[in-house]
Amino acid sequence: MERVGICAICGSVSGLNTCSLCGRLVCSSCFDTSRNVCKQCSSGIIFSEMSSERSGLI
Repeated sequence: MERVGICAICGSVSGLNTCSLCGRLVCSSCFDTSRNVCKQCSSGIIFSEMSSERSGLI
């Protein structure tokens, strides 16, 4: 059953997904399906990965 409500990021009314990191309910436009997180958490993951690559951790 699809949940419909207001996206916590953009405020649109649509079907919602739950971010696996922060728990926000967000629309499909604000959700990164490849990582199963919202676009705000996804940008933090990408930044973290880039920092790790630069320091030689990855």
